[in-house]
Amino acid sequence: MAEPPHDAPDEQSPGGASHGKISRRLFAAGAITLLGMGLAPREGRAGAGAGDDASRSDTTDRPPDGVTGVPTPAQRLAAPQYYVDDAGPMGIALTLDDGPHPVYTPQVLDILQQYGIQATFNMIGRQIGSNLSLVREVAAAGHTITNHTWDHADMRSYSTARVISEIDRCNDALSNAGQTPTIFRAPYGYWTPAVFEGCAARELTPLGWSVDPQDWDTAHVHTWDIVNTVLRKTGPHDIILEHDGGGDRSNTVAALRIFIPALLERGFVFAAV
Repeated sequence: MAEPPHDAPDEQSPGGASHGKISRRLFAAGAITLLGMGLAPREGRAGAGAGDDASRSDTTDRPPDGVTGVPTPAQRLAAPQYYVDDAGPMGIALTLDDGPHPVYTPQVLDILQQYGIQATFNMIGRQIGSNLSLVREVAAAGHTITNHTWDHADMRSYSTARVISEIDRCNDALSNAGQTPTIFRAPYGYWTPAVFEGCAARELTPLGWSVDPQDWDTAHVHTWDIVNTVLRKTGPHDIILEHDGGGDRSNTVAALRIFIPALLERGFVFAAV
């Protein structure tokens, strides 16, 4: 049964300063409390392979107030990184989940190259073997590649050992393309104690997001919905969630062509996490 939608991240006009202030504080205890209540941000992609279009019922919840920054090893058990702090006062990050995809990932790469920006690609392990050259192309272009588990599993009930197995299988697949990730994004944004323990065991920084335009909901969210949400909600230090795999991403690709130059025009600077 689909859960009722939670509130989206707070709206903020680009150029505002509230995220910059938030990004300098980390309330780990509060994050643990919220995570224990199941209020972590969530991503709307079921564990289907590239090209599948699984049903989407997942929505997003705003990150806990004050949770940001690249966690220290001790903080990896507390909260993911929801904002970027090291890309200047107008720095933001674009992240792309569920690839690599042989159709949409190359299109995304072309757009990023056109505007001379870097992004972060959160890759699913089982899709890597048939797309090794594409993974190498992403890396050669200077983008960050992260671990997004082996098969995009819902890991809320997983033990730490099982989480580590998901991480290791994806790492092994990425190693075949010469990649050793240092960042982990949990499928659906489900952050449990076992997931944090898995990240700590493999020295991976947990990565969340602060702007979710819900491009995963291909049945209801279209190009201009994505564009309008990104332009309305993105402020300094935000991490934007998009997808280059997991279904038909033509709306996402079209939206990137519109909102990337618009954000650049507003003075934002894209940085890979």
